Formats: sequence, structure tokens, C-alpha cells
Amino acid sequence: MPPEKTSNLIDLASEENGGRALLASDEFFALKENLLRPGRGEFIPDKYTDCGKWMDGWETRRRRSEGHDWCIVRLGTPG
Repeated sequence: MPPEKTSNLIDLASEENGGRALLASDEFFALKENLLRPGRGEFIPDKYTDCGKWMDGWETRRRRSEGHDWCIVRLGTPG
């Protein structure tokens, strides 16, 4: 959605507003807390971690079995 249509909305899950990522099924490539960080995504071509390519979002391992990855988020404020 274009920013001009959402600029007046409050992100209830944002860490800036007290949101917390409580639990996730997998955090191998990138931490669940990255889901709640403010701002646009960022790609840094040459940045790596012990787990592989650095990611600014939440990223899990590929799975070969059925099921889904999940993350439980506590909203920072009711709404």
C-alpha cells in the first residue's frame, strides 16, 4: 500500500510502540524481532552472518516437511 494511504495509521505491533515478538518457530537466518523494526527494508549486498546472508526481516530455513513457520507478536498498544 502506498505510504500516503497509511501515514495516518498507527503500527500497533511496532517495537517503537512497545510491540514484542514473543516466540517463533525458526530464527535460523534472521531474528523474529526484525519483523517489528520501523522503516523500509534494507538490502546490503556484501553483508553476511554465521548463518549466511544477512537479512533485515525475519527469515527461516527452507522446509521439506508440511506445516508453516509462525511468529507470535504481542501488540504494543490495543487498537
